[in-house]
Amino acid sequence: MIFRVLDIETIPDERDWKRPDPTYRLVPMYSQPTALAAAEAVEAFPPPHACRVVALSTVDVGFDPGHDPKYWLLGCRSRCEWSGDDVEADRLERDVLFEFGGRMDSDAAVHLVTWNGRGFDLPVIAMRSLRHKLACGWYYGNRDVRYRYSTEGHCDLMDFLTDYGGCRAMKLDEVSRSIGLPGKTDVHGGDVHAMYLNAVAHPERSCQLAAGVARYCQQDTIQTAVLWLRVQYLRGKITAETHDASLLTFRESAEVSAAIDLPWEKLLLKGVAP
Repeated sequence: MIFRVLDIETIPDERDWKRPDPTYRLVPMYSQPTALAAAEAVEAFPPPHACRVVALSTVDVGFDPGHDPKYWLLGCRSRCEWSGDDVEADRLERDVLFEFGGRMDSDAAVHLVTWNGRGFDLPVIAMRSLRHKLACGWYYGNRDVRYRYSTEGHCDLMDFLTDYGGCRAMKLDEVSRSIGLPGKTDVHGGDVHAMYLNAVAHPERSCQLAAGVARYCQQDTIQTAVLWLRVQYLRGKITAETHDASLLTFRESAEVSAAIDLPWEKLLLKGVAP
């Protein structure tokens, strides 16, 4: 069995979506005593069909009760593709989605793990696949992938940890930092569009910027995978010893080390009773 942690990065595609006028919110002006607040524009976030996928990252974790440890890192993948030309951008996006869909169709017993995947990643992948004439049998053919109130087939960690909307939504960055992970490092999700525009304006920097987005996307999947292991312990599914043994397979990975520097001693559960 494979638990596949998934994350995507997107930029707006406004060809078939008209961006509404921005809304405004009041922001305190502490630097100007005479002004109580100023209005700040808030741009609308695109709906799923208007989010062009430019990066897709996965982390595969193997599971076998007879293996020691029963959870272990299989591998990491991350890819960022973009272009300022719409025709080429569509081709690149289609290729990324086709590759991912092919892996989902061919690999046996794959369970997805995401952070807010039901609310964003999977609807975007489905709608962009619809645009590019790609089938998503792996998504629509398995009820468990889309059924909300279960971790079978797809565990949306944010949805699960908020008791399926019972409490306020949380950010991956903040929850990751709460268990000792670094969270966001040099890139945030809001930076991706600006990095794309920079790449279009300066083609000589495009490969470097794309590599930065691919690395950022990989960092999110790695941290989501580590958080998922901690949640498995939280749920009583594994012991502290199994958690730590599984985590060591991440520490030994050159792919993980190349993507992110993690404070392993903080993440281990040494000394915690099983």
